[in-house]
Amino acid sequence: MSGIVNLSSSFKALLSILVFTLSLSSCNNKAKSSDCNYDIVTTYAEITDMRPHPDGNGRISVIMDFKASVLAMEDQEFGDLRGIKVDHDFIVRNNFEIGLKYEVNVSQIIEGDCTPQFVSFNHEFR
Repeated sequence: MSGIVNLSSSFKALLSILVFTLSLSSCNNKAKSSDCNYDIVTTYAEITDMRPHPDGNGRISVIMDFKASVLAMEDQEFGDLRGIKVDHDFIVRNNFEIGLKYEVNVSQIIEGDCTPQFVSFNHEFR
């Protein structure tokens, strides 16, 4: 009989841990709502500088100045924004020059906790 009681109390303890874990998981899911509101800002981004990237692997940092949106607070690096490696060939293919301006749409979150921002250039890069 005592084996059944121990099994039963072990089962209850395991069940309690499982319920607690699921409730924590549920709380975490509620905190990360998929209901987010974004403010879309259409603005311009100007290439203000091009210099060797600090990683030293042949990359080039293309520094951009955004004229409006949260990205206007400080200069932005084009490769980081696009998630790409910018090298000399990329710059030549896309005719990058200091002073060029590109129209961009910046989607910045105003409510919820989704991805904070997306940047869309109204220009195709190759």
